[in-house]
Amino acid sequence: MSTTTPEDSRTPGRTVGAGVRVTATGLSYRHADRPQPAFAGLNVDIAAGEKVLLAGASGAGKSTLLHAIAGVLQDDDAATTGELQLDGLSPQQARGRAGLMQQDPESQVVLSRVGDDVAFACENLAVPAAEIPLRCEEALEAVGLGYLNLDHPTAALSGGQKQRLALAGILAMRPGLLLLDEPTAHLDPEGAVQVRDSVIAAAQATGATLIVVEHHLETWLDEVDTLIVLEPGGGIRHRVPAGTLHHDRALRTELRQAGLWIPHDDVLGALPTWVPPKPGPETAAAAGEPLLTGKALSVSRVSPAKSWRKGPKPQPALTGIDITLTSGVATGITGPNGAGKSTLLLSMGGLLAPHSGEITASSRVKGDHGAHLADAPHAWHSADLTSRIGTVFQEPEHQFVRHTVGDELRLSAERARMPGSHEPLFTEQEVDQRVDQLLHRLHLCELAEANPFTLSGGEKRRLSVGTALAAGPEVLMLDEPTFGQDAHTFADLVGLLRDHLDHGGTVVAVTHDQHFLHALHAQTFPVTGAASLRPASGRASSASSTPLLSSVRDTSWLGRRGPLGKLLALSFITLALISTIDPVSAAVVAAASFALLPLANIRLGTFLKRIWIFAAAAVMAAWGAAIAAEESGRVLLDLGVTTISEGSLELGLSLGARSFAIVLPSVLIFSTTDPTDLADSLAQQLKLPARFVLGALAGMRLLGLMTAHWTTIGHARRARGVGTRFHSQAFGLLVQAIRIATRLAVTMESRGFGAGERTWSRAARLTPADGLVISGGVAIAASATALAVIAGTWSLVWM
Repeated sequence: MSTTTPEDSRTPGRTVGAGVRVTATGLSYRHADRPQPAFAGLNVDIAAGEKVLLAGASGAGKSTLLHAIAGVLQDDDAATTGELQLDGLSPQQARGRAGLMQQDPESQVVLSRVGDDVAFACENLAVPAAEIPLRCEEALEAVGLGYLNLDHPTAALSGGQKQRLALAGILAMRPGLLLLDEPTAHLDPEGAVQVRDSVIAAAQATGATLIVVEHHLETWLDEVDTLIVLEPGGGIRHRVPAGTLHHDRALRTELRQAGLWIPHDDVLGALPTWVPPKPGPETAAAAGEPLLTGKALSVSRVSPAKSWRKGPKPQPALTGIDITLTSGVATGITGPNGAGKSTLLLSMGGLLAPHSGEITASSRVKGDHGAHLADAPHAWHSADLTSRIGTVFQEPEHQFVRHTVGDELRLSAERARMPGSHEPLFTEQEVDQRVDQLLHRLHLCELAEANPFTLSGGEKRRLSVGTALAAGPEVLMLDEPTFGQDAHTFADLVGLLRDHLDHGGTVVAVTHDQHFLHALHAQTFPVTGAASLRPASGRASSASSTPLLSSVRDTSWLGRRGPLGKLLALSFITLALISTIDPVSAAVVAAASFALLPLANIRLGTFLKRIWIFAAAAVMAAWGAAIAAEESGRVLLDLGVTTISEGSLELGLSLGARSFAIVLPSVLIFSTTDPTDLADSLAQQLKLPARFVLGALAGMRLLGLMTAHWTTIGHARRARGVGTRFHSQAFGLLVQAIRIATRLAVTMESRGFGAGERTWSRAARLTPADGLVISGGVAIAASATALAVIAGTWSLVWM
């Protein structure tokens, strides 16, 4: 075993700048639910400003170590021994000195707009407000997102763009220690190089220490000083100057056997020899036959059907696509992040309806019993789809619906049906055979009774492919199948897909991985995306109103006013309504609300669609009060068990009108109020705790994210042949919510959230225009009260 002392790997004459020194002595950590430690007896001394590539086999504890250094390991029941320090302080005491980037892009986005998300860490670290905008712009430019407006919604970003955004937030912090966990895994090759160079440039400019985890060593090896290899369940196995790996054959062999991707290594040469199958006499006629054909396609994740909201029509992610998938051929859909590759894959897989154009399935895909199936796969029943076109999602957990690995495979085979009938496609014996064969092919025999959610990343990926293959589809579609795979699991996956091709199947994959494409002798279908992917502005169109509490800032006159002024105006109006029960004051407030619609740029039809449920509730309240109130005056209707009198009807109408009128200005105000601006106002002007306000804001974004996950899980359930059963889908959403919320909390804490006093990049203050809003609220409240008094209907509630 080649090894060196910590001092051997440092660059001679290194000057200590703003970097953080990391030292660990006898450090051990064991998760509460695992018998073996993530690492044990770890001793390391990383100099300030040193750039380290941290490597090791899957399960060696690399990510856990990064979390420990960042001070965000939150498992109270875990067993920890030894000492870990950053510049002589514990990681918790040194919060803000380290910036952590996790693997999952989705859980690293905290706020709903690009500029706010990048500024989040700077504000937590009390960077002067005047300095934050420049930091944000520089960081976005560095990671290749400078073309985005700071108001651009983060929900509209692709996975790769979110990965860049997370890095921008860390670079804007200008931390003394950069901790990056596979930062380029979701990026296209050009983007990976750009992000790597941005990280190196930032580290050199600030003197920051860099520790980066990566399976593909080649990306970073020539840019760092030191290579550290972890021993699974132990400490440091190797610590050498990074360049050593180029010429140390023994080290290269050892790391290759551990599953790492070695620079200049013939990855494909290590795989078994494979030649794409040539059609035999019985399959020659079908060879090259079109299976799925897309003509003049435009695809989008948003339905092209008319929405109840008026506004600009949703723009497709890709337009003008002509694509043909042929029998027995592997195809790779390639292109930059955000180009719409995954959307195209889901559309071809029958999980999304085309925005325009048509997708046609051939008779070969439909099969002997599928002559009556529609030409468009998205019109098929889920059981018909799963046995013909199998889809493997980027996140394997979206597809899991059973409690054991064996049951996951069994479900897919059992759900496959003869088209147009409830007759199973496979007999019980055939189902057993398929499950057994797949367990062997997936190397999951020992895990047949394990819970799918407890598997490693590579095992989850293989199982997700198996769940698609179990139903016997001819066409297999995969989204980023090699993400997070080491060389061993890559080889297993390639072998599985080669076997599918050998048996006459077809493979389509969205991927950036050239090794994967070459391994399957795949043809490529490059896409570049629609021009709309790089908008000049993230602002809402002035032609229509924004959705209620939208992440898109409203540009109407009322939308540009401060939240505090609007809240004060709303308070005066509400106080006037709740102090009396009479129809006149309610009518005045209702009339004023409708009269103010032009200032909010809300069409009458849109407003009515937003308030109809409250109108229905008001009618029910009026009816309930009319039949329940004490009889007063002439009886208008005798219902036997109760009566409706003049007095009870008047009271019912007054209560219904008041409850409806209270809602109208609230809808008007919150339709034109940005949640982030509201949070700024509550924290700065009303002095609510920033931790509470920003936590609620992050939770709000998470709630919107769960809506998107609900849709994705629904697609995954359809791909599995189980349809969209609420309970199964809800459980999947619960798992995703817990996972993302946990990682989001880690992200927020690693960016200094709650560490102390903070600054705000935008100052919330009242303006003269806000004074007009407040005056307007006072005028409406006063007018409602005065007219009710004049009409003689005003009655103080508590009197």
